[in-house]
Amino acid sequence: MSKSSNKQSRIQRKKKEKSKTKSVAKKRLPSLSPALRFVLLFILSLAVLGLAYSHLTAKYHDNLLWLMDTTATACGFVLSVFSNGAHYSGKYVSYNGFSVEIIDECTGLLEMVIYLAAVIAFSASIRKKLIGIVAGVPAIYLFNVLRIIVLLIAGSMSKRIFDFMHLYFWQATLILMIATVWVGWLYLVVYREKKPVAVSS
Repeated sequence: MSKSSNKQSRIQRKKKEKSKTKSVAKKRLPSLSPALRFVLLFILSLAVLGLAYSHLTAKYHDNLLWLMDTTATACGFVLSVFSNGAHYSGKYVSYNGFSVEIIDECTGLLEMVIYLAAVIAFSASIRKKLIGIVAGVPAIYLFNVLRIIVLLIAGSMSKRIFDFMHLYFWQATLILMIATVWVGWLYLVVYREKKPVAVSS
């Protein structure tokens, strides 16, 4: 056997050993499941967006007054369609004598931050994520307006009912609202399959 053939065989042997070493290393490295990957990315995204939300709302609080006024106006307008007892001015809205002040926590911004973190963390194309953001954020806002209206109606009936619902109903619907919009995005956008187009013969 010639020296060149021995050299080639040694090179091939080394390549095989390297490939075996890489395959063993890949087997040893644990691969993250899609669910665990989503949870980790969600926590990371929520932490980053949450810090940005806290910083920006504290620094530019006065710039959010228009959103508070708009939310109060939206709630008052919807109630005025069904009753003459609704009144709204600035960031205040009242129904049948029961009045509330809309603050930044009532605008749905925090809920939008949580929803955005869930959309960003999920494995989907950039286009589908953009659709989820563009369609989901207004949906979150509308759901939030509906929540405030329900609380106003409850407050007009009893202050005790309002306190109870503000403590428990508000928190429960926060989770339900975000989950509903997010699952709707998954069902209508992410997992939506294109129907085959029938071709006439």
